[in-house]
Amino acid sequence: MVKVTPDPPRFLSEDALLNRRAIDHYLKACAPDAPNFILNDNLSFEDALAHAADLLHCAVETAHASGEAMNAQQQAVMHLVEMAKGVVERALECVQPR
Repeated sequence: MVKVTPDPPRFLSEDALLNRRAIDHYLKACAPDAPNFILNDNLSFEDALAHAADLLHCAVETAHASGEAMNAQQQAVMHLVEMAKGVVERALECVQPR
């Protein structure tokens, strides 16, 4: 019997390996028990506060940029985020720079 199509290569190209690695990484990251992100063990207190402040600032800006009217529950969550942002910013003001 004569085959019309050739056999697939026995090895994967570098691009195929990179694609497989990326897919495996993101699929495993979507697993229910996988953490959303991992903190660096060497993260200092001050850096952690600064990073939290940046994340809260981004959350507020993202919510305001959506342009859609928020329902009462979303407004309550945004109020909590803005309060947390204020507390973190105040904590940053209290921290002595090294």
